[in-house]
Amino acid sequence: MQPLYVDLTEDPNTRPQPIHLGFRLGVNHLRAYLQSLEQIGMNHVALNLRFNQADIETTLKRLADDILPEFTACSD
Repeated sequence: MQPLYVDLTEDPNTRPQPIHLGFRLGVNHLRAYLQSLEQIGMNHVALNLRFNQADIETTLKRLADDILPEFTACSD
């Protein structure tokens, strides 16, 4: 399990920039980062939006639409 602070930008291609215990980045780079964690066996990441600068409702919708569908498969 890994906690990760995220400041999700409007531009989906924003490259990761370090923030306290996480990144300011676009959804494309967040997806790639989460996929890389999955490939090494990490199966739980707690996204923390404490430092997120965008509207929380909008950010949650973007995460639900652009990130979660990539990680919905269940393994047996």
